[in-house]
Amino acid sequence: MAKVRNRRRVKLGLLGSGTVGEAVQDFVFGELKGKSGADLALEIVKIYTRQPKQKKWYATHPSLFTTRAEEVIDHPEADIIVEALGFQRQRQLHTFKNYILRAFKKGKCVVTSDKAVLARFGKEIWTAAEKYGRELRFEACVGGGIPIIRSLTESFATEEPESIYGIVNGTCNYVLSEMKRSGKSYQAALREAQERGYAETNPKADTTGLDAEAKLILLTVVAFGLHMESGVIWREGIEEIQAIDFLYADRKGRCTIKHLAVANSDGAALACFVSPVLVPHDHFLATIDGPTNAIFFKGKRSGGEEADEREKRDWNYVFVGPGAGGGPTAVALLGDVCELARRGGGRGPSPRGLRARDHFSPQSVDQIAGCFYVRFIVKDRPGIVGDICQTFGKARINISEIWQLSHSEEELRELAKSYRLAGKPGRILPFVITLERATVGQIKNALKIIGRKDYVLVDPVWFPIWRN
Repeated sequence: MAKVRNRRRVKLGLLGSGTVGEAVQDFVFGELKGKSGADLALEIVKIYTRQPKQKKWYATHPSLFTTRAEEVIDHPEADIIVEALGFQRQRQLHTFKNYILRAFKKGKCVVTSDKAVLARFGKEIWTAAEKYGRELRFEACVGGGIPIIRSLTESFATEEPESIYGIVNGTCNYVLSEMKRSGKSYQAALREAQERGYAETNPKADTTGLDAEAKLILLTVVAFGLHMESGVIWREGIEEIQAIDFLYADRKGRCTIKHLAVANSDGAALACFVSPVLVPHDHFLATIDGPTNAIFFKGKRSGGEEADEREKRDWNYVFVGPGAGGGPTAVALLGDVCELARRGGGRGPSPRGLRARDHFSPQSVDQIAGCFYVRFIVKDRPGIVGDICQTFGKARINISEIWQLSHSEEELRELAKSYRLAGKPGRILPFVITLERATVGQIKNALKIIGRKDYVLVDPVWFPIWRN
């Protein structure tokens, strides 16, 4: 094969040299060796990091490193700024936003993996990109190595979206997968995730659902043209899930538990939530284990006129791939870099969505409706289940099923230990009530009353049951 000559050189300014930033350097300095394909050769001209001497590539490229972000952004040779800083504290987001705005003012396009900055300051950033005629690319922000953003803005540009949902946080999925597989406690599964590099030392952004919330905000911008602020979405993490919940899910519900980000349209209203969800074993999402992500997209037109009603209802596109780690994220970043370089930068597909959809508005959290799983831990005495069911009835919530397993002494001991409950484990009673369709507001009001009862030992754990 003839050697391709005259590759176009694309020069990058890199902000960040952590897990993702280092992976970008590995590709450019190591595996790619300056080549990203037949037509492009990538070159890093400057790297910002706070502690350069501790970084892997400092020994061989010391002159490229700087402790001043402005030297990267203002570098006259940098064509594209790659922002891969990652944040540890909320106050850093404002600083990182200003880096992106400065790059636009300097005439540079930006590729970022920083979903938290876009989720919080997206409107301001996209307005600035339009003002200065520059592009912002953010494929790496949502699904790691999954090309979901480009698919939504390009492949599905003529589609009318109905819903987008799935597993978007690899840390949560790994922890839940291990709890299901081996019966580990939440704490033990999280420690293993940290040891394997799937969870940060401080995992709160992942385990509380903040990371998934930021990704869902970006997905709703792209798919529905609706930008929501953090806090508008109903958000629940995985920290209250216990091994016992998987026993009930499997033995009684023929289900497992997955942490999902969901946006469903119902006319002009968009119901959005991030939460653990009881997912049937026969649903594809139930098979996604470890740090893998899987995102479903459902459109009105994809089934076609000839499709029967069931095909129209269940028709989905599924995107599956590695959702965490430096390598997959770096691949997504560099994919955006190459796409920008080949298109010559400047204006591109609107990041605000497939098209303008001003008629969508977020549904109130209290109005979000569904069927629900509610797990209780109470004192073992007569009349409690009946009293709880009465309270749900007064709230106009119908009971679907009551699940109660015969627990071993060891299971009860581990449950009591996880909640630091005093007394003999045999004196506590766990059980589950599943509820027919109700709103979040109804359930919250009913559980507020139940929570004041003297027999309740632990705040009830509740989350949606998946229904196609």
